[in-house]
Amino acid sequence: MLVLLGHMSATGQNLLYAIKLNDELMGKMSAIKKGAKVKTYQIESNIKVEKMISVEMHYLIRSEFDKQGLVKSTARETANGKDYMNTETTRLAEGYAVKTLKEQNQIKGKTIGYNLCMIYFQEPTGVSEVWSDSFGEFFKIKPAGKNRYELMLPGGKSSFYTYYKGICTTVETDMPFGKLTFTLTGS
Repeated sequence: MLVLLGHMSATGQNLLYAIKLNDELMGKMSAIKKGAKVKTYQIESNIKVEKMISVEMHYLIRSEFDKQGLVKSTARETANGKDYMNTETTRLAEGYAVKTLKEQNQIKGKTIGYNLCMIYFQEPTGVSEVWSDSFGEFFKIKPAGKNRYELMLPGGKSSFYTYYKGICTTVETDMPFGKLTFTLTGS
């Protein structure tokens, strides 16, 4: 783990994760952070499940932050080539415009300072909510042990994030069909 984390610079990081369902490799994910004054993040994953049916999922999120918080983010998730989620968040003079496949909203009087892209690069110490660029809403997060956090998801589900030296090493989510795990494999 020390070797993996030792190759990252202050202005750019690239994290690679294996995605497993019940210990069976289903895909991979990359998390990229670039920039110093303006930070850009990109998360991209590809998952292929072949059980009773075949499902290929692709997830891509890009976000940009400056000193004042989130400037803009886009998130798109497809399943077998069809859009499942497609969300855009854009900073306005006072708040944000959020456009999803279903609706358009505005968030007034609030700054987005931490999102699901940042969660891989910066341990959420002291953070109580995380912006979900995909869902276009805030999710609650709380400590769940040493260097471990529980992120509350829609529908009463949770994901658990574990950190080493501020970098996310593992994400675990219980799904109806098994346990989904993202494990850091390289940088």
